[in-house]
Amino acid sequence: MTRFSARPVLLFVLSATVAGLASCGEGDNSMQKGFEDGFKTQFVEKFGKSCRSAAAGGGAPADKIAEVCKCAADALVKKYSASELMSLSPETATPVMKECAAKSGLPV
Repeated sequence: MTRFSARPVLLFVLSATVAGLASCGEGDNSMQKGFEDGFKTQFVEKFGKSCRSAAAGGGAPADKIAEVCKCAADALVKKYSASELMSLSPETATPVMKECAAKSGLPV
C-alpha cells in the first residue's frame, strides 16, 4: 500500500474554492484579503523556521538569528503578494536577508 499525501489535494481544493468565490462579486475582496492574510501569516512562520535552521547550521551568531529571520520574513510579506511569495526564489530573498543582517550589525 502506498502512502497518500492529502496536501496536494487540499491545495487544489483551496485554490478551486478561492477561484470560485472570486467570481461572487462583493465577497471577492474580503475572500482575497483573507487568503492573502492567512498565507502571509503561514509564510512568516515557515520562512522564519527555515531561516533559523539554515542560519544556525551556517554558523551565524545565535543571538542575531531570530532577529534577522523575523526582519526578513516581515519585509518579504510587506513587499510581495501571496502569489509572488509562493514562487519566491532565493535570488529574490537574498537582498532582503542581507539588508536585515546589516541592520542587525552583521557583516554582509
